[in-house]
Amino acid sequence: MRKIRNTVSLLAASAAVLTGAATSALATDTPGTSRAAAASCTVSGAFCATTDSGDRLVLYCGMSESTRSWSGGGYWNNRLPGNGKVKMFGSNGTRIYETPANYGPVRGNWNPVYSLRADC
Repeated sequence: MRKIRNTVSLLAASAAVLTGAATSALATDTPGTSRAAAASCTVSGAFCATTDSGDRLVLYCGMSESTRSWSGGGYWNNRLPGNGKVKMFGSNGTRIYETPANYGPVRGNWNPVYSLRADC
């Protein structure tokens, strides 16, 4: 019984580490910073993104945009209609993240993101 309990604990810890590794490089949400981001990056019916250096973009359904020149941290806030999601693509065109619908603001790292596409 102890061996089963240890195995279950190990699996749960491994899943938590993998989940954190998969999401923390791109998006982290902290209550202390989300309120500040909401004030500068909230556009009803759209996806809004900002960088710490002051860049900003707004995407509506069907739009795409390059973020190749963006680097460092920033925020994104997805308020696209109809459960719309934004796909984030890396330098080779591979999808590296997809925003949940109606989600944010979220603090993230723009370094690996080269382009965005809003799908509704």
